Amino acid sequence: MIFFIYGTDHYRVSEKLSEVKTGFIQKRDKAGFNVINLDISDLSLDKFIQEALTTPFLSEKKMVVVKNVLSDKKIGKEIARFLKDNKSRIDNVICFVDLINPEKAKINRDGKLTLTGDLFKLLSKEEYRWEFNNMKDSELNTWIKNYCRQKEIKINPLAINELIIRTGNDLFQIITEINKLNAYKNGKEILTDDIKKLVNQKFDDNIFVLVDSIGNKNKKLALKLISNQLNFGTHPLMLLSMITRQFKILLKTKDKNASAVNLKIHPFVFNKAKMQGQNFEKEIIIKIINNTLEIEKQLKSGEKNPELLFNLFVFRHC
Repeated sequence: MIFFIYGTDHYRVSEKLSEVKTGFIQKRDKAGFNVINLDISDLSLDKFIQEALTTPFLSEKKMVVVKNVLSDKKIGKEIARFLKDNKSRIDNVICFVDLINPEKAKINRDGKLTLTGDLFKLLSKEEYRWEFNNMKDSELNTWIKNYCRQKEIKINPLAINELIIRTGNDLFQIITEINKLNAYKNGKEILTDDIKKLVNQKFDDNIFVLVDSIGNKNKKLALKLISNQLNFGTHPLMLLSMITRQFKILLKTKDKNASAVNLKIHPFVFNKAKMQGQNFEKEIIIKIINNTLEIEKQLKSGEKNPELLFNLFVFRHC
């Protein structure tokens, strides 16, 4: 029997693997001696064949978990060939688990991953396969509500929206923050103000590089970074807030009396913004900030695709 669990949502992939392992141990291996973990970092075809075919220890079957093999097309091709020729010989459970990098993933219109390689083609035909990709806001909102209901955690619907804006679709962080907030509120309802007070926004270096690329009018880089951030799960409103903040800083540096001290920002950030500001006239910066307010309204109303709105912004202002 072959299982295949994969996707860009690493939390749900891990949860499904845990569920499959638990079910196997309860039914087939109560002592827990026969769950074998193989990782692409030290995997070879010989090692895979040995584990796939050898008899389990004091158990009916064993489970061989093979992680991230899709990242190596060569060994994936070898394993695919072996499975095609020897599937009837394999009496153990083989579970392939692949955590796909969201920044490099290609998602089609149906929300499914577009992957290549002999092994993926073979595994995608298996009966027991599960694909978990990063959820859209509406799906994520429902998922959080269900999670809180199961855990008997009270959370205000508006607080859920704020939580998503601040964390993106990183379920590992979302679960950590919900449990932290629940402990802080001691079982009382989690409110929007609690989120704003206790949950730090999720920023990474690419956000700042993106803002720099817009400030420096590097259109090609800006488009690429926007696509990467949205694919990775950064919330569009958070992305917009960072862009807006940077242009507000640029506007303030236009004042002849502006300094790092009176703007209350780090000298390095101030000097960088001062240089970026040379790419824009003051009136242009004001137009850009007004444009971000228009985009915010469109994002909140769901009128257009977020990436399209950001791309139009870049073409207009870079």
